[in-house]
Amino acid sequence: MILIAGNGRNVGKTTFASNIIRHLSESTTVIGIKVSPHIHDLNEDLDVINKTNDFVVAEERGHSMKDSSLLLQAGAKKVYFIMAKQEFLEKAFALIADQLDHDAVVAESGGLSELLTPGIFFFIRDPKDQIIKEHCLKYKPIVVNNGDSGFDFKPERLSFSNKLFTLSPKEK
Repeated sequence: MILIAGNGRNVGKTTFASNIIRHLSESTTVIGIKVSPHIHDLNEDLDVINKTNDFVVAEERGHSMKDSSLLLQAGAKKVYFIMAKQEFLEKAFALIADQLDHDAVVAESGGLSELLTPGIFFFIRDPKDQIIKEHCLKYKPIVVNNGDSGFDFKPERLSFSNKLFTLSPKEK
């Protein structure tokens, strides 16, 4: 799994995830996951897998400007949208975990870093801002700066084969 967290809102997590999905989906099947720690109103574009008072797990089906839909539009075969506070995330994630065994998975979620060890972990930040989510850094992510000239990491460095992600060296 590729896990993407960020230093806050609007730092480019979804755009970065979409870029990676677009690249990987040229050569393999990609599953997207969007996790939100907030429960939102559901729309008709979501196929609800399970809904409790504690969490919602759904499959994205629509084309809109919602983050989960953008991952689908980028080329993911399926996108799961999980809405759960951290204390319920493990239970919610367990409902889809068996669907993720063979495909490349790109997940936009800071909370999943507390539950599993990703193949590659990215932390997106604006280089002008101080890092406020320092707890994410304890997992040794690849810090990606999203500045005026875009991201300082190119998705072309990633590949997926035999259930493993590989990262090519940075071009000089």
